[in-house]
Order: sequence, then structure tokens, then C-alpha cells
Amino acid sequence: MSLWGVGNSMIIYLAGLEDVPKELYESAALDGANPFRRFWHITLPMISPVVYFNLIMGIIGSLQVFTQVFVIAGGIGGNANPIEGSPARSTLLYTIYLFSTAFYDLRMGYASALAWVLFIVIAFFTWLATKTAGRRVHYSS
Repeated sequence: MSLWGVGNSMIIYLAGLEDVPKELYESAALDGANPFRRFWHITLPMISPVVYFNLIMGIIGSLQVFTQVFVIAGGIGGNANPIEGSPARSTLLYTIYLFSTAFYDLRMGYASALAWVLFIVIAFFTWLATKTAGRRVHYSS
């Protein structure tokens, strides 16, 4: 089911690729650069902000998986309680636990604290990706 969301990233990549000036490819071809060199030295640095954006969105999206697991686990109209994570707690993710704490157990304060922890984890991974990609993301003027 994750492949259904690939289209969004591909549209963003396509927009980034269309923003690369054609003159750079022509200059590199005249200088004798092969297709791999053109990709490595022109395309990749020019679309690095797009790669970075899609990386951040992927990190956030992967930590907030909810709907697919909730439907598979039984959901509201199903027979099973999603907090059980059946079979063998294999579908019990952090977001499912947060949801069932808030809306099945009605412990809103604890669920709010869980949401803050999720926010802090997402912010940490975003910060880590930003620090790691700091030298590799090139913004053109």
C-alpha cells in the first residue's frame, strides 16, 4: 500500500528535474562528460533540495503510519480492538497505541503526552537528517 503514495514524490522529483538548466547538460556534454558524470555532478546536486524534502516527508510519514494498520487490525467497526495488535501484537504501532489510549481508554492527558513524545522523535529525526544533509544539499541562486 505504500506504493500508492509514490506518485506524490515522483511529481516533486519531476518538478525538480525540470528546474535543472539544460545549458549545464550541454556544457558537460561538450566537455566530454559521460551520462554517469552528468548525473553525478549536475543532476544530483541540482535536485538535492528535492531529495532532502522527500527524505523529510518520508521520515515523517513512516513514523505516522496509522490508517492501513488500523483497518487491518479491525478498526472501529471490526471485531478486534486495535490495541491488542492481533495477531501477537504485530500490528501494535505507536500511533495505534496513542489512538486507542485516547479514544478507547479515554485517557486524553496520557495520549497528549504520547503525542508530544511522537513529535519530539519526529523533530529529532528531522534535525538529524538536516545536520547530515547540510553539506550535501546545494541551493542554486
